[in-house]
Amino acid sequence: MTYDKKVSQAHSLIKSALENSRNPAVMCSFGKDSIIVLHMVMQYKKLKVVFHRHPFQHHRYEYAHKVISEWDLHIIDYAPAGTAMSENENETNIVSYYQVGQKPVYLPTGLVQTDCGKNTLCALDEVYGRPTGTFNYPFDLVFHGHKSVDVDPVLGGVPLFTDVALNVGSVSAAYPIRHFTNEDVWSYIEDHDIPINHLAYERKEGKWVAKQDKSGSPDYLSCCFSCLSTKTGNNVHCPKWGRTVSNVSNQVRWANKPDLSYLRG
Repeated sequence: MTYDKKVSQAHSLIKSALENSRNPAVMCSFGKDSIIVLHMVMQYKKLKVVFHRHPFQHHRYEYAHKVISEWDLHIIDYAPAGTAMSENENETNIVSYYQVGQKPVYLPTGLVQTDCGKNTLCALDEVYGRPTGTFNYPFDLVFHGHKSVDVDPVLGGVPLFTDVALNVGSVSAAYPIRHFTNEDVWSYIEDHDIPINHLAYERKEGKWVAKQDKSGSPDYLSCCFSCLSTKTGNNVHCPKWGRTVSNVSNQVRWANKPDLSYLRG
């Protein structure tokens, strides 16, 4: 399928979804994928934007806040219903579960180990232990920037099998850029002069790629998570306490492989 055909199909799906939903919204992390879905949807209707963020390391959201201001967006955010840990050989994540009806949305945040003494962000107390709550989710459909070629850092490939995932008792999801490749996404961004988050992306050998340095990425947090990891031993140094503390990885919740039917339909 050509790039132009993919763009045309995306617009067709957006128009159909707007016609067949009562109270739609756009779920946007302000990453490269969701920002182009938001841009497409806004050509037809200005919807509320669901944007989940952590309440610290605000420099990671400078790009999002700039777009929110320039595009005059109505942002919806709320506390997660719960948190859990996940870990593989490459990454340690804290997963936030956001209530969207009967099924939660699974949103992992990658953790980057750092030690700033007593000023270090504590993953146990402040990220894993952040305030949680329930939310009366008002939307019946969200536009989502997920693509079939996407690879989750924990789950691996998460292909899509439908343009619209209808979910009874939960929010349905429309995937306008389901068939896009990463190259298609960057072509759309450049074709429409959409601002680029230079803290998260850089141009190498003629292509836009995610930066290896995650210090500015909104998908990560710099913190100490030594006491939460299964890789660090029974006793670890805690920069906040300035002392050796016990590892609590056997006392916290660990994420099961999530039910991603809300993505796939």
